[in-house]
Amino acid sequence: MYTLYIDTHYIKLQLVLFKNGKVEDEIIKSDGKHSSYLVSSLKLLLERNRVNFDDLDSIIVINGPGSFTGVRLGIVVAKMVGFCKGVPIKVLSYLQAVALKYDKEVMIGIKDKNGVFGGKFNNRHELVGDYFYINNKDINSYKDILIDDEVLLDKVYNFMLNKRSINPHVVKPIYVKKIEVDK
Repeated sequence: MYTLYIDTHYIKLQLVLFKNGKVEDEIIKSDGKHSSYLVSSLKLLLERNRVNFDDLDSIIVINGPGSFTGVRLGIVVAKMVGFCKGVPIKVLSYLQAVALKYDKEVMIGIKDKNGVFGGKFNNRHELVGDYFYINNKDINSYKDILIDDEVLLDKVYNFMLNKRSINPHVVKPIYVKKIEVDK
C-alpha cells in the first residue's frame, strides 16, 4: 500500500513515498527550481523503490498557500497521475498540515518577505473561517498567530487516511497573491 505526498508550495520541493503508513523514501530539493526537476525527481523516487503509478493507492497533495508556479506544478502532476491512472487524490493545505501537530485550536502562519499567510484551525484541525494574509506592518496586531513551518509526516498520513478523495478536476490551488486571472 503506497501513498505519494507532493509538496511544491514554496521554495522546498518535497516528495514522499509512504508504504503502509511509514515513510519509505523521500526527495527534498530546496532551491525553488521545481519546474526543472519535479517530474525527474518523481520518476527517481518511484524507480528506486520499484514502484509504478499503478502501485499507488492515493496521492496527498499540498495545494498551497504559495506561489502561482510552485503550487500549480504540484497540483498539475497530482491531477495528471490521479486522472490518468485512477489514483485517488486527497488535498491538504500546508497550514493545515502544520496545524496537525497541535491538539488545540490554533492560528498558524507562514511568513514570506511581505507578511504572513495564515489560517485558524479548531481542535479537529478544520479551517475556521477563511485563510488570510497580514502585511508585515500589521503583524504586531496578531499576537496569537504561531509562525511555524514544520510538518510531521506521520500526522499528515494518519489525518488523511480517513479523508475522502476528490475528483482531480476540482483540486483548487491556494495562492498567496491573487493573480490577474482571478480578479
